[in-house]
Amino acid sequence: MDGKKDLRQNIWAKFTAIVLFFAAAAAAGIGTFAVIYISCGYGTAPSFQDDPLCKNGMSRAMNWALDYVLTEKEDYDYWVHSAQFELERTAGFSAQVYGEDGALIGGWGEVPGETSTLAAAEATYRYAQGTFTVKGYVSMDLPAGSNFAVRQGMYMRLRALPFGVTVLLTVLLYVLALAALVFLFCAAGHKAGREGISLNWQDRIPLDLYLLLAMGLLGLATTPAMSVNGGPMALEIASLCLTIFLCAAVSLAALLTLAARFKRGKWWRNTLCWRLYRWCARMWKRCWRAFAELVRILPLTWRAILAALCVLGGQSLLSLLIVETYSEGFFFFLVMAALDAALVAGAAWLSLQLQQVRDMGAALAAGDLEAQLDTEKMYFDVKRHAEDLNAIGVGMNKAVEQRLKSERLKTELITNVSHDIKTPLTSIVSYVDLLKKEELSPTAGEYVAVLDRQSRRLKKLTEDLVEASKASTGNIAVQLEPIVVNEIIHQAVGDYDEKLAAGRLEVIVNTYEGNLMALADGRLLWRVLDNLLSNVCKYAMAGTRVYVDLIARDGHVVLSIKNISRDPLNISADELMERFVRGDASRHTEGSGLGLNIAKSFMDLMGGGFALSVDGDLFKAELTLRA
Repeated sequence: MDGKKDLRQNIWAKFTAIVLFFAAAAAAGIGTFAVIYISCGYGTAPSFQDDPLCKNGMSRAMNWALDYVLTEKEDYDYWVHSAQFELERTAGFSAQVYGEDGALIGGWGEVPGETSTLAAAEATYRYAQGTFTVKGYVSMDLPAGSNFAVRQGMYMRLRALPFGVTVLLTVLLYVLALAALVFLFCAAGHKAGREGISLNWQDRIPLDLYLLLAMGLLGLATTPAMSVNGGPMALEIASLCLTIFLCAAVSLAALLTLAARFKRGKWWRNTLCWRLYRWCARMWKRCWRAFAELVRILPLTWRAILAALCVLGGQSLLSLLIVETYSEGFFFFLVMAALDAALVAGAAWLSLQLQQVRDMGAALAAGDLEAQLDTEKMYFDVKRHAEDLNAIGVGMNKAVEQRLKSERLKTELITNVSHDIKTPLTSIVSYVDLLKKEELSPTAGEYVAVLDRQSRRLKKLTEDLVEASKASTGNIAVQLEPIVVNEIIHQAVGDYDEKLAAGRLEVIVNTYEGNLMALADGRLLWRVLDNLLSNVCKYAMAGTRVYVDLIARDGHVVLSIKNISRDPLNISADELMERFVRGDASRHTEGSGLGLNIAKSFMDLMGGGFALSVDGDLFKAELTLRA
């Protein structure tokens, strides 16, 4: 203890405390008896013959003397021997018994002379046989260890004790014994040179076995007091003291080992009952696991059939028992009802878990990839199915994250590459414009024309890439305001008159009578119409009509553009709206495959809708704006 010697680990301190406890407890016990005896009047008379110690002893002895005289005359052997045995224990006592006429009818022992009489008493007893007078005498010459010698010794010791001092000393002795006991409890489990609680050999004995042995030792400790029952009073007192000492020693040992075990913690583990429980629990778990494994091997259908057969078989057996044992039928009926309740509870439990699994599947189908089921309280196939659904959700979530990451990287790549291409491309276009102003040979002029056409195509592709990147990331400023859709349609169609005429396409515009107002960004809507009409010029069949219709429907403004495709449309509408996908599989026309995707992104930014439909060679694009 931080450089100081710990008395709890000192064996001599413990031994001293044990000796002090027994000495103080024994002295306190004697003091308690003395205080009780003095309080009851014992040892307080001026002489021994006037003290209750002597009077009570004389009264008992005279009673036994009368019994001895009466039973001896009537020849009752048992009572004669009992009275004689008791009188022999009161060595130094003698008595004379007189009848109703005053005649001496018998006695016990030799009456001492007046000078040698320590105490004398007389008592009258009324029995069925008559009235008898008994005179008793105690000789001054008392044998050592006889009852009256012990009583006289107790009287002399009690007479010499001051009552107040005895009470105070007894209390102090109790306090000292209690202090020694508390120290022993604190020191229990502590050993020299060891930290913490250390158990000795008796602390390692299983607690329940130890307590049984202690109870057996307590039973054996009562043997000395019982073996001398009926002997001299001094021997009885000595035997009783030995019994008390042995019982106290066994009890102290049990209390100290309990203190050490409690301080060590988890005392119940060192018991035979706990070990038996653990063994039974392990055996039960092994049997249950074996049974569960056997059941798990079976398919779910056969398991359900087996469970139903077991319940029905149990009910059938109980029904037979109810019929055969009418007196105990109610008990078997209760057991059968409990089985039915267990079957209903199991079905409800299974249905609840299947409902949870179904809800989990519905959540995954609805796109909630974060949904998870708590499978801790599920069992068997339901648990495995739930774990599979959880794994599907996790896998789909990872796949979506991976795809989003891939799309983000693709967008960043397109943006960066487009930005890097834009600067040298601007220089190329500028120098081509300068070459066109020079006087060149016809062949060189054709080459410059090709360079001009292809450089502008590359510039358009770069601009489309940048716009697609901005649209997908939402980095385009959108200013929604009410606009007249009719005007934008006519302006857009008017700008494409030459190209439509070159492709021999006739545009039929059916606009709403009057002006239709829609909430949109005019610049973005123009860009959407530009992309759609550009696709019409590139891919529509020559000599056909293009229909542009504008209507109001359900609080929205709907614009549709329909045309006949020049090439077979062997691709779905959803695929056409993906990036870099073109309806012209041979790619002999100009285009980047980004127009429709950009148009859809712009419509999403404006809060509108964009839909494509393909019916044979008929291509239809439908725009929806909020009115």
